[in-house]
Amino acid sequence: MKLGIQPDVRDKPKDAFEFAASEGFSHVEILMDHPLYSMENLSYTELLELKESYDLDLLIHAPANSINFLSISSAMRMASYEELRRVVQYAEKCEASVVTFHLGWNPGFVTAKGFVFPEELYVEHNYRVIKEELVPFIKELGSELLALENTVSVDGGLREGIELLMNSTELKITFDIGHYNCRKGHDVFLNYFDRIVNVHAHDNDGKYDLHLALGEGTVKLDILRGYSGYLTLEVRERDAIIKSKEYILKVFG
Repeated sequence: MKLGIQPDVRDKPKDAFEFAASEGFSHVEILMDHPLYSMENLSYTELLELKESYDLDLLIHAPANSINFLSISSAMRMASYEELRRVVQYAEKCEASVVTFHLGWNPGFVTAKGFVFPEELYVEHNYRVIKEELVPFIKELGSELLALENTVSVDGGLREGIELLMNSTELKITFDIGHYNCRKGHDVFLNYFDRIVNVHAHDNDGKYDLHLALGEGTVKLDILRGYSGYLTLEVRERDAIIKSKEYILKVFG
C-alpha cells in the first residue's frame, strides 16, 4: 500500500510536503476545512509546484463542514453540490489522485433529558435526497476522482441510499477504519471493498471518534491485508504520525 498523511494542523503547506517527503511518505492529503488548505487560500498552481518539487502524490479531502447532502434545507444541499463541483475542478487542475467527500449529517437535539437523535425522522428524507439528487449529480459529474467516505452511523434509509448510490454509479470509496471501529452500519462499505482507493487510518476506543495514533486504541488493521491503494494517516500531529507509521510497518512488515 501507499502510505501518506494528512498534515499536522500547525504545518503550512510547504512544511507539510517537506515533512512528508523527508519521512518517506508517498502522498499528502490536504483537508480543505483547514484555512491554509482551502481553495480560497491555496492556489492550484502552488499545489502543483509542491507536488512536483517533492515528488509526492496529492489527494484532496473536500470540506466537510460546508458540504451536507443530507441537509433538510434544499438551498444548503444545492450549495453543497456546487461546492463539490468546484472541488473536483480544482482537483483536476492540480492533478490530484483522489477527492474524498462526506455525505453529511442529520441534526440531533439537546433536550431537558439530554441529547436526542431521532433517527426515524430522517429515514425517508435520507433515501429520497440520495435517490433523487445525489445519484443523478454523481452520474452527471462523471468524475473518476470521487470517493465517498464512511462517516456517520448508517441505518435505515441511509443504508438503502448508500447501496443505491454504489450500485447506480462508479463511485469509489475512502474507507475510514477509525469510523468503522466506533460507528454502526459501516459494514455496508466493505461490501464494495474492491472500490476502496483510499483508507483513513487512526485509532479510538470503539466508542468515540478520537483520532489517536495507531496502536493507542482498539482499531484492528487485519481487514486491510491485501489492500494496495492509498493509506492516509489521519492523526494530524507530527509525533502521532511517526508513531502510526512505525505501527503500520510493524503490522504489515
